[in-house]
Amino acid sequence: MYLMPTLTLSTSPAPLILEASRESQVCYVLLIVQASVTGAAPSRPVNWALVADVSRSMRIPIVDETQFRSLLRTGSAQEMLVDGVPVWQLSGSVPQEVRDTASSALDYVVRALHTIVERLDHHDRLALVVFADHALLLIPGMVGADRVTLVRAIERLPGLNLGDGTNLADGIALALNQIRANRDGRCADRIILLTDGFTRDSAACLALADQAADEHIAITTIGLGGEFQDDLLTAIADRSGGHALFLKRVSAIPRAVSAELETVRAAAVSAVTIAIAPQRGVQLRRVTRMRPALALLAEPTGAAAMDVTQVSLGDLAAGTPVTLLLEFLVPAANPGPLWIAGVAARSSGARLADTDIRAAVTHHAPPLSHDVRAAAARSMAARLMRRATTASDPAEAARLMRAAAARFDDFGEQALAAAAREQASAFEHGARIAGIATRELTYATRRLGEVS
Repeated sequence: MYLMPTLTLSTSPAPLILEASRESQVCYVLLIVQASVTGAAPSRPVNWALVADVSRSMRIPIVDETQFRSLLRTGSAQEMLVDGVPVWQLSGSVPQEVRDTASSALDYVVRALHTIVERLDHHDRLALVVFADHALLLIPGMVGADRVTLVRAIERLPGLNLGDGTNLADGIALALNQIRANRDGRCADRIILLTDGFTRDSAACLALADQAADEHIAITTIGLGGEFQDDLLTAIADRSGGHALFLKRVSAIPRAVSAELETVRAAAVSAVTIAIAPQRGVQLRRVTRMRPALALLAEPTGAAAMDVTQVSLGDLAAGTPVTLLLEFLVPAANPGPLWIAGVAARSSGARLADTDIRAAVTHHAPPLSHDVRAAAARSMAARLMRRATTASDPAEAARLMRAAAARFDDFGEQALAAAAREQASAFEHGARIAGIATRELTYATRRLGEVS
């Protein structure tokens, strides 16, 4: 039986009360988007494309703890300082037995693909795009029933040589074309891209993410290790409504890819977008997703701040609300009613819910509620941290990072605060920040949206 999913929109605080003022004032509103279905919804078939980096760095063998201890005993690995950061460097030949048993990131991608093929249903479609200097379509959107052909194509993966570069944009473009070619209206559409490096053309990647969002195709990104572009991968995911994942260990690739497949299958409402239309004189300054992962989704400027702003939320699971923090600049107002904005929610273009954000303007408005104040403060802390990691001046980067650390302390996030201060100290002493530490801090900050 086909079950009709529903979306509900609610706001906090409710009712919204603002202080009468002769000047413009900032107004914060939490928008909660909730999906639900009645009964047990059937699992949806999936039309998806995996975009995998096959450059040289993905083929480097990664030793486990036992193998590493073997290298230490033979003198093949030694500790040294690079820009004040302790690192291990190979100083001799690696024993053949270690070479034969150590797996690379690409080996784990192959394992993940084998696991996925085993889980594909007859109506699922899987496309595989690989890229390095250029992109190649290895599997052209084949149905799950073609398991033998799929496995044979996957086995070709380790033997490919597409160069040493990282041309992510070509890979995304090929994947989008495959999703478009195999769409049938019944399947959930998803792209998963996986990389450990820096791409040539970030602007092209972001433009493709915007195209994907316009076509209701979510892109989930998986960054490996400590040398990928976390700002680019998180932006691709956030713009298109996908998830942004960081894997410190490549052995987690199969589990992460499998979990993403199951998440797509379980979605109650797919390809959800939210349109926010401020009323005349009201400016929308910022849209920040607080749950499930803190991320700045929109920051319109100029005339765009007073126009309709649309953000992609991707697929929504039943019972797992998405919370957005909306920040408005409202004009001077006398006591009375004030219409701030209209909000509409759509799924794959079909309108499912709408609501108005209205306020009562009085001479004695209450202070901001705890949940709104906490959301605004955490959003600010995340922006401070991001500005610090992208600042070109080390002194300014250190100042911003220490400011973020102070905010983390206020939330009781001592581990985050300590990590931020360590990076601030490194900025001040001109040391190079370890990639893993930077990525861990970036992705940990995205978890700040959960307010107790």
